[in-house]
Amino acid sequence: MSREPVAPKQMIAFKIGARARKFLIEGCPVEGYEVLATALAESAATDLELNAMLQTEMQKFERRLANAADEE
Repeated sequence: MSREPVAPKQMIAFKIGARARKFLIEGCPVEGYEVLATALAESAATDLELNAMLQTEMQKFERRLANAADEE
């Protein structure tokens, strides 16, 4: 069973998204949102491929945020 290597940009986007989701789990959704929003703003000017991956991570974050709000 072989795995395809993960592209460096994919790993960067995943790690930023994971950090944001960790803030959400810890009860700090604003900080998590700021992490993603800052990365999105910076990548919009420098790296459109990374920006697209970060938009996907933002969607994941927003889904988890909505699920957390529904559970309360």
